[in-house]
Amino acid sequence: MGILKEGVKDVGFVPALMIVIVLAIALQLTGVWVTMLAAGAFGGLFTRRHLRAFLAGFLGVGAAWSIIFLYLIATTPAIAIAGFFIGLLGLGENLGVIVVVIAIIIGALLGGFGGIMGRAVLELVESRGVKEAQAGRTEEARSQSQLKP
Repeated sequence: MGILKEGVKDVGFVPALMIVIVLAIALQLTGVWVTMLAAGAFGGLFTRRHLRAFLAGFLGVGAAWSIIFLYLIATTPAIAIAGFFIGLLGLGENLGVIVVVIAIIIGALLGGFGGIMGRAVLELVESRGVKEAQAGRTEEARSQSQLKP
């Protein structure tokens, strides 16, 4: 399907990464963490390889969540609250940073898998369009051969 190949260009890894970072920060402001799949998927559309799509989503969402957590740590007692929660698990209260790191890793994995999903869906749609175009051409060839005596 030529429309998708022409409409979604391979912009390269770094621009796709920047797109994911900006989109992930914007979507995270909604408060719905599952939207990180969409941020990664959108970045995966702008790459041509699955590994680059995963890395764009993984690193982009990881960087976005790191920026958000750095802001929260600077403006709120986020580490103290995380330390309280980790203290409830029976671990030391000074290990609150572990909660933040685990959250960033989970977000990054969501973005990475979203990137693979976006790339795979685009390839599926492109391959289906090619098959439909080929089927249309064979139908057209059959109907033209039947018209000829």
